[in-house]
Amino acid sequence: MKLKTLAVAVALMASGSQVVASELYNQDGTSLEMGGRAEARLSMMDGKAEDRTRIRLNFLGKQEINENLYGVGFWEGEFKTKEEGAVDNDSDLETRYAYAGLGGKYGEVTYGKNDGALVVLTDFTDIMAYHGNTAALKLPVSDRTDNMLSYKGQFEQLAVRASYRFADRTTDAQGFTDNEEDGFSLSGVYAFANTGFELGAGYADQNDSDEFMLVAAYSVGDFYFAGNYTGADMDVAGKTLDYKGYELAAAYTMGQTVFTSTFNKGELEDADTVENLAVDVTYYFKPNFRGYASYNFDLMDNEGADEKDELALGLRYDF
Repeated sequence: MKLKTLAVAVALMASGSQVVASELYNQDGTSLEMGGRAEARLSMMDGKAEDRTRIRLNFLGKQEINENLYGVGFWEGEFKTKEEGAVDNDSDLETRYAYAGLGGKYGEVTYGKNDGALVVLTDFTDIMAYHGNTAALKLPVSDRTDNMLSYKGQFEQLAVRASYRFADRTTDAQGFTDNEEDGFSLSGVYAFANTGFELGAGYADQNDSDEFMLVAAYSVGDFYFAGNYTGADMDVAGKTLDYKGYELAAAYTMGQTVFTSTFNKGELEDADTVENLAVDVTYYFKPNFRGYASYNFDLMDNEGADEKDELALGLRYDF
């Protein structure tokens, strides 16, 4: 899970330093950086353990074309462990991001596998080390996906994002066709200068489904509060179903320790699909090394394998 920028920044200030990716090369307008994480994660449900350890590695390259234009390329991959007692010598590498594009004064345009425009909105409440972010439903075009043309721009206090996903080409007896999975997403976030208050809104449409999001956040001292409301008309087996999702998040930073909690509730046609409360504590030994404990309380009265109560313990090293 992501950690909201606020919580990370406060923890880094407390330790008196800053984490940045390692610069491998920088000469004649060309730069290459490497970053990533190694994260040991133990999941416990009903007293049973599961290894969810993962490693991420990314590379960011930039080429200055002139004083107003640059080229950019980015790739990130992820390895996960879950061998369940076996010996696996052929683990798969998942590509999380793979894109290239052009950028300048008025923003950046890329094509490939990248975030849709609503990811920046779910980040408002996706602040925990492990749990949370289960009610802010995102269509594929508004989440991270491939075959996507993306734009992002920053205009003083206003951040704007837009993305368009092309339908994927397929073939049939008559020739070329597509899978009709094209769509678009738009979002804007406005930060009210020197107040700690931010507002955001977004919209996405794909195939026969659409959704909107409204978010707000407030930072004051060592506290952070945020909320997300998601409304969607989802096409399910040819029927249009109404979805509503609510997420509330809070964080408190005390020295090098960050306490976070989120509440998530989702309803499809007024029937609960998700309802949980999660709490965690993260301790930053150093800016790039942290440990955390996270617990998710399932409030849905599920039983057996459907019960979602979970304890997670983790150690994370960033590089």
